[in-house]
Amino acid sequence: LICMFFGIVFPLVIMFCCDLFNNRISGSSKDLARRLKIFLAGVLANTKGETIVVRDGNNSVAAELFRTLRTNIRFMQPKDVKCPVVLVTSSMNGEGKSYVATNLAVSMALLGKKVALVGLDLRKPMLAKYLNLPSQGTMTNYLSDKAYTLEDVVVASSVKNLDVLPAGIVPPNPSELLQSDRLAVLFAELRERYDYVVVDSAPVALVSDTYLLDRIADMTIFVCRYKYTPSEMINYVNSVVEQKRMKNVACVLNAVKGAQAGYGYGYGYGNQNEK
Repeated sequence: LICMFFGIVFPLVIMFCCDLFNNRISGSSKDLARRLKIFLAGVLANTKGETIVVRDGNNSVAAELFRTLRTNIRFMQPKDVKCPVVLVTSSMNGEGKSYVATNLAVSMALLGKKVALVGLDLRKPMLAKYLNLPSQGTMTNYLSDKAYTLEDVVVASSVKNLDVLPAGIVPPNPSELLQSDRLAVLFAELRERYDYVVVDSAPVALVSDTYLLDRIADMTIFVCRYKYTPSEMINYVNSVVEQKRMKNVACVLNAVKGAQAGYGYGYGYGNQNEK
């Protein structure tokens, strides 16, 4: 009986307790879509640490799911906006917002669109690392020093049509920098030069930085991570939308494994025949 308990019953009890206290987003994508009060714009595959999955000619599941997300975002954009600014955020660190922002920008650039990818997560910048960019003029420099111009902070990436404005070193006053009038001037200029602007911003449940950027954004992509993001964050996202703290918000479920990721393939308006 003792052997039976430790061999069969005890493991089942442990599994039950783990499920009971596992308060993470782990249901189906359809369940998440029902609970959200916003559009679920995409379901992205788990890529096991690979940072850039969208490449010209790459037809992997991960790349196709980003094409679906890209198409859904194009349907979301305001009709009267020539160059939409897409703000990418999440609730906490580790959900993959920088990964989503980078691959989304690459995907748009592969359509032949001129794209600017802007690093405005001034507390934990990741874009330069993801894209192997040289250390040059950055957003921190631009926002803190009037001597810097747009040309000083734009870095051409290895992807055709994609320019990057990396965040730079972590400043002592990120919130103050994001409230600078120079930010509005910069985005007005970016809208004149590019077809799309994608912004990597800070997690909203940790700091207020991202809310300061709503004034320059046309839509917001809120990234959740499968079996990582706490389930209560669904209510948080819904409350942000209800309080109109962000405009035109959609959700993306990241790092989904196996068949669950298959649900996202073709979800919404995605077109497999795009680049």
